[in-house]
Amino acid sequence: MKIIVHAILSTLLVFLGFGCDKRSQQPQLQRVDPATLQPGPLQHEELSREQLERVANLHRIFSEVDSSPLEKWIDNFKRDIDPDSELALWERMASTYTGYCSRRNLSLDAKQDVYQVVLLRSTTPDAEKMLDYLNLKVLTPEQARDVMKSF
Repeated sequence: MKIIVHAILSTLLVFLGFGCDKRSQQPQLQRVDPATLQPGPLQHEELSREQLERVANLHRIFSEVDSSPLEKWIDNFKRDIDPDSELALWERMASTYTGYCSRRNLSLDAKQDVYQVVLLRSTTPDAEKMLDYLNLKVLTPEQARDVMKSF
């Protein structure tokens, strides 16, 4: 599981390292070593009861494909400037993930692919370009497009 999360994170980080090529004014993808990333500072000492319930629900939904403990999820949301908007994004991701997975009998590897698609789709508006950076084990590119249609 740790290897899968690392692979997903590495792929996701491709989209976090945008630079700009002055010649084309098109974003250029840059790989970022996950080992060099440091968590941002805490923005909130505490989350509200409602926010904690929302985080716990997200943790439950993604627990099969993300082994991070609930405490880590809470800590990550405390680091967001606007936890409510970030929670809304993750809830949209959860809706897409559960909607796709609930209509199919998927293996754990396929569910991890769905999670990877949802994570990457949440970071980039260009769905077709994103397909080039997926490391799918089970899903086909067409199935990945189906996941993205719900997002």
